[in-house]
Order: sequence, then C-alpha cells, then structure tokens
Amino acid sequence: MKKKIIVAVLLCLTVLGSVFAFAGCATKELVGFDIELAKLVAEELNITVRFQEIEWTNKEMELQSKNIDLVWNGLTIDEERLQKMQISIPYMNNNQVAVIRKTDKDKYTNSIDSIKDANFAFEGGSAGESVAKKYAFAKTNDLLKQIDAVTEVKMGTSDIALVDSVLANYYCNSDTAFKNLMVIPDFILNEEQYGIAARKGDVGTIDKINAMLSELQANGKFKQLAEKYGLASEICDVTYESKWDSLTDDEKAGWKYIQDKGEIVIGYTIYAPIAFKG
Repeated sequence: MKKKIIVAVLLCLTVLGSVFAFAGCATKELVGFDIELAKLVAEELNITVRFQEIEWTNKEMELQSKNIDLVWNGLTIDEERLQKMQISIPYMNNNQVAVIRKTDKDKYTNSIDSIKDANFAFEGGSAGESVAKKYAFAKTNDLLKQIDAVTEVKMGTSDIALVDSVLANYYCNSDTAFKNLMVIPDFILNEEQYGIAARKGDVGTIDKINAMLSELQANGKFKQLAEKYGLASEICDVTYESKWDSLTDDEKAGWKYIQDKGEIVIGYTIYAPIAFKG
C-alpha cells in the first residue's frame, strides 16, 4: 500500500512538473531581430503591432486574405516574389548554406557532386527549396519550419539541411542543443537579401516602412539592434527618401486600411535570431 502511495505521489509530481514547464514555455516572450525591428518601426509610425504565426508555404495566401498585413520574417527577395508581393528595399544580407553533422565533414564538402545524393531537408516554400529544385536534388523532405530541417539533420533522419546562413550560424555556433552540427565551409549555394512584403500594390505601406528603416539606420538604432543579435555584419545600407506625396490614392489605400483598423498584423515563423521565444 505504501509503495502505491509513493508511486501516485511521484506521478502527480511528474504531471504537475510537465504542466508548469508547459506554462513556462507558453509564456515566453516573442523576441528576435525582425520582431524588435518591426516594433521600432511601428512605434515610429504610431501604430499598434500584432504578430501572427503562419505556415511559410501559406504566406501569400495569408496576405491576400488580409489575415496579415506584412510578412516580416527573413523573407528572401526574388523575382517570383516581386511579382506576387510588394517588397521593401533590402535590409539584411543572407546566403543559402548546407548544414551537416560534424561526423560527416569529410563526406560532404564544398562541391555539388559531394552532396547531390544526400537526403535533404528544407522549409516548404523557402529559398532552401528553391536551391533543391535548382540542382534537382532527388531525395528531399519539405517541412514546416527551417528549424525542423536542422533538427532532422541533428536526429539523423536527413543528411543536409538547406537553410539561411543567418539561422544556421546561430544554431550551429550559439545553441548547445545543436553542437553536433556545422555549416559546410566555403560553400554558398545562393546569395540573397531579406525584404519585408505587403500585398501587391500596397506601395504606401512599403513606402512608410522603407522611410522608417532609413531613419532608424541614420539615428543608429538599426545598427544597435543588429549588434544585439550578432548581425551587424549582415545588415544592408538602408537609404531611402519617401515618395508618399507623389503616390496615388490607390497606392495609399493599403496604409489607410491599416490606420483605420488601428493595427498592423505581421506574419512570422519561429527561427532564431530573427523570431523566437526567449
């Protein structure tokens, strides 16, 4: 009987521990370079900001349906996206890189031939997926988040994660949970730049954001924030003069819509150091 009571008590303690641990995780604050930069811009524009987690593959649909107003989450600027969305001037440099287990450093080197037969993981709808298509890699696994791709490699269920260098360098160099991983040295699969996306035709909102980014760089806050997250070497020279006075009413309509509802909703996915729970 005594043993049963002890087991029951231990079980209760375990359950309570799990509940409190979950509650602790749930209450963690959303932080990151893009999160804090968006807050700075919103504050300067005197508008409330709200963050909405999305699936990356649905980002265009989320914009068009007006569930969100912006995609602000390490979005790579490319021609296809420029056709579908209104995108800001570049604010950060990035590369597509290959993350591997350290035990595979002699197997996978800085050549396409050495990696072409590996099992690849990447975020669906990402620039990593574009790289996989570009080189026609046969064994691929598209996932919900970039961090999922990195975790696949860590666990040994995939060989290589095709991800942003901004993310890869953070997890491989700063997060002890991924100490068994590394970025293949001197192996850039694609050079890119990040931008902020609004609905196609929403020139006014992007003009406001561009102008604020330029102002934040001029007053030093942009660089200060980048230094906080170890990204000072990656930020772009953001210089922009507002074109607001020359815009048409239709081009200004998107910003008026945001002002009328009183908030700007930003779509994001989780990955450090851009957006994560800290």
